[in-house]
Amino acid sequence: MHDLLQLYPPPTTSLPLERLYLEHPLHRLVDDATALVYSNFITSLDGRIALPHPGQATHGVPAAIGNARDWRLYQELAAQSDLLVTSARYFRQYAAGEAQDTLPVGNDERFADLRAWRLDQGLNAQPDIAVFSASLDIPAVSLQAYRTRRVHVLTGNGADPARMDALRAQDVEVHSAGAGTNAEGGQAIRLLQNMGYRRIYVIAGPSVFYTLVRAGVLQRLYLTLAHRILGGEDFDSLTWGSELQPAPQPRLRSLFYDAYAPDDAGQLLACYDFPAAIGP
Repeated sequence: MHDLLQLYPPPTTSLPLERLYLEHPLHRLVDDATALVYSNFITSLDGRIALPHPGQATHGVPAAIGNARDWRLYQELAAQSDLLVTSARYFRQYAAGEAQDTLPVGNDERFADLRAWRLDQGLNAQPDIAVFSASLDIPAVSLQAYRTRRVHVLTGNGADPARMDALRAQDVEVHSAGAGTNAEGGQAIRLLQNMGYRRIYVIAGPSVFYTLVRAGVLQRLYLTLAHRILGGEDFDSLTWGSELQPAPQPRLRSLFYDAYAPDDAGQLLACYDFPAAIGP
């Protein structure tokens, strides 16, 4: 597998792609009282993280930027987590056959080393799952693949009681973490911390990402910038919500250049750390 070029911090050097993120010492950034909340996206140069797919009702990662090298790093970040945060939309996509894949860590042979690494580190075979949802519209069939994992749903105090009961009947743990029907980012993360989760990997879309950034609880962002311009008028970008005031200022932690994907177009692999909380 072709090497990457480290651009920052200096000095410039070549590094292998495999284990690049696995070697980040995420376990050293947590203790018995705190958690690390981190996320990961791939985007085009014009800011598209998802576009409509032909014949599908939902958006997905554009084929022009999705690639196996970025996917490997996505899986390495998942391998270090004890909890994945996603949204109910993923489960609706899964039920409709439109999801990109099952939730990581992937079960195919390419990621056997990551599954073994988890067990060597004393982690469960797979990370647990937390779902942010206002509607609680989570098809029962989509939960079947995750019966071996602990599944939490985070919603608001005003969520539909009947849907809450229906999920609990399927052994899903439902928690209220905010007023109205939406989970609030700070309350949700504190609740998950109190349950013992320490490495929380956010793989949801722009609404959940916005919720956590606005609450000031997201601490690290891994961002792949694929060197392609996609266009389109119906798309998802990194965040969705009202303007953030003041605007967060994440600080660059590392930057790598990958000349070989997607399809030799090239991509930058950036890691950012977020400063202290910016708001409620």
